[in-house]
Amino acid sequence: MKKEHDVRIDRTKLHPWLDYRLGILLKKCEKKGIYLIITEGFRSKEYQDSLYAKGRTKPGKIVTNAKGSTYSSQHMWGIAFDIAINDSKLLYDTATIRKVAVIAKGIGLGWGGDWKSIVDTPHFYLPKWGSTTSQLKALYGTPEKFKRTWKKTVKREKGALLWKASDPGAPSLQARRCRIQEKGSEKQRWDSHFSGLRPAGCRQHRRTSHQHTGSAARQ
Repeated sequence: MKKEHDVRIDRTKLHPWLDYRLGILLKKCEKKGIYLIITEGFRSKEYQDSLYAKGRTKPGKIVTNAKGSTYSSQHMWGIAFDIAINDSKLLYDTATIRKVAVIAKGIGLGWGGDWKSIVDTPHFYLPKWGSTTSQLKALYGTPEKFKRTWKKTVKREKGALLWKASDPGAPSLQARRCRIQEKGSEKQRWDSHFSGLRPAGCRQHRRTSHQHTGSAARQ
């Protein structure tokens, strides 16, 4: 196994929160001695159509069921990337990719290996809009309109933590956000997971919920 990651995509074309989580995933995998190749990221309509043609009108095996004109691939919306293991003997080794998936899901990514109909183990994505692009198409129509809603940067205060909602003993969402807001004065831009939530009475909540502010942290 090569002891380095090989990122073969333009990360600037990913949704900012996907790129942020990808950076965390790379660091956490490196600590586990796992090194990744990021093989796919954003796909244009033309590129998606060229992939769809493989095994149909062009030589090769079928690699996707999503036409570019239907905007049915998460890659076209900038919310997904694909991986391989940076080791010629383990390139798509299921056991190793499952280890990556455990890390990825712990930092808020969805995994194509959990899909029921078409299992896609190298595929990771932002799960906010579900496992298909139906919600995105209903809300925005096209990837271009969706991209206009993106914030250009993701700012996180040093030491600020996010918890996985299902972690036993994790503090409530309100308490988590209170802790982060009170930690410093730097203005934060929050993950869409937090959007619309108001930290009413942070200090009081912090005092009354002290027993819930455990240290089980993610990201």
